[in-house]
Amino acid sequence: MKPVAEHCLRNQAPIAEALHPYLEAGGRWLELGSGTGQHGVFIAGREPQVQWQLSDVAEAHAGLLAWQSDAGLPNLPPPWVLDVTRDEPPPRDFDGVFTANTLHFVGGPVVDSLLCCAAGALVESGWFAAYGPFNREGQYTSAGNAALDGWLRGRDPDSGLRDEAEVIGWAADHHLAFVTAQDMPANNRLLIFTKKG
Repeated sequence: MKPVAEHCLRNQAPIAEALHPYLEAGGRWLELGSGTGQHGVFIAGREPQVQWQLSDVAEAHAGLLAWQSDAGLPNLPPPWVLDVTRDEPPPRDFDGVFTANTLHFVGGPVVDSLLCCAAGALVESGWFAAYGPFNREGQYTSAGNAALDGWLRGRDPDSGLRDEAEVIGWAADHHLAFVTAQDMPANNRLLIFTKKG
């Protein structure tokens, strides 16, 4: 049975639309922390010119495989088991890397490992896109985001909403240069970076 995340059903169309300008040229994209796999299936179905590679830790693999197999899309190969804290980055031949709702769910060392993996997988001038809730100038952007942050820190004090400026600086340490940020529904943002050096 395929796992279903209701928030994916709500936000997959806006995410796909926001990513389209970076996907329309085609190429290979890697999704880190694919979760259920719903985003990847939805995007691959809308962007047949892009090969979309799902990946996540071993515990998520059965769900990813169920979504990928059921979709039967030629541009959606079988998912990879990939733990950014232990595994080497994939070969540096991806035109883009995407991650959704991951940076606030994990602790700082995992965020650093994810950024390192993203940078290591990208070709020169490749795109890195990170979607999720972020604080701005140290402030919550909604009461819902504040409540989410409290819940996250209650389960793991090292997790929680990151400030946009912090993420931009962190990414720069891995040669990911900030390009732009786009407002998304439900007080989320899409941060776009490009690989330099």
